[in-house]
Amino acid sequence: MGVFNSARVQHALLKGWHAWLAGSYLVAYVTADENIYAMHQFAGYAVLVAIVARLAGGLLAPAGSPLRLPRPDLEVTRAWLSSRKGRPPLFAWFAVVLLAVVGPAALSGAVADGAAWMEHPHEAISEASLWVIFGHIAFVTWMYAGKKGVARVASWLAGMRQSSLPKENAR
Repeated sequence: MGVFNSARVQHALLKGWHAWLAGSYLVAYVTADENIYAMHQFAGYAVLVAIVARLAGGLLAPAGSPLRLPRPDLEVTRAWLSSRKGRPPLFAWFAVVLLAVVGPAALSGAVADGAAWMEHPHEAISEASLWVIFGHIAFVTWMYAGKKGVARVASWLAGMRQSSLPKENAR
């Protein structure tokens, strides 16, 4: 198990898990049509297995490991909000919310396989989870690229404004 002690390997595993979950969710969402329902079911169970694997791995991971489940702390969040220094604890909050929404979407889909009454709640939870996922994408994009991107766009616009000004003829 020595190879799994490397932070680099653990981050790679986490990224692989993320791709597994995101890809499976996407396939399940776009194949929710009756004509390709078997693919929808397969992808939905893949989401459920990914969630269970993440919960199991996150509970067994040692403290300090990137694989450990995030544990949001209200005091840490308050301190970060006042200072804005260090890694934002909002990532942990978002991870918990995502697991709490996507997990029930997948679980309700599995239950809906045997209980038709669960189809509508499954659809409602899945639609709600999509909005949480969009919020997650927007948050991560803003945290990693948004601030720099806004600065780049503002700089580019300032340059465009400068270039559109009439140039004076030098004589």
